[in-house]
Amino acid sequence: IMNITPLFAIAILLPSITSNQRIQYGIPLSLMLFKDVFLGFHGLMIPVYGCMAIFVLLGRHISNSITATFLGVLIWHVVVNFAVWYSYGGNLLQTYIQAVPFDFNLLVSTLICVMIGKLCIKYYSHYLYY
Repeated sequence: IMNITPLFAIAILLPSITSNQRIQYGIPLSLMLFKDVFLGFHGLMIPVYGCMAIFVLLGRHISNSITATFLGVLIWHVVVNFAVWYSYGGNLLQTYIQAVPFDFNLLVSTLICVMIGKLCIKYYSHYLYY
């Protein structure tokens, strides 16, 4: 699965930019679909897209985007790695343990993207006219 860190950051931050739920869910999910059209569809699309929707939901209901990021990546870790185990077999605990380095990188890079996005929103939101 391609690095989707900026998409997670967009999903968390869009609710702070617009109250339109179609935009909040539509943009991140459309970008995921666009990515998959070019990079290839995969067997884990349902849990991955579900986690993307959860990131939007967290951005809508948790005012602290850092907390939303931590919680979102934790949910991602549990859901997607369970789906990996369910699809490909093996030891569930081992699947979760082997995913920690990847999901830690996902957490750090998503936090960086969220912080950069928050700075952009803070300093450039007065240019939004919609």
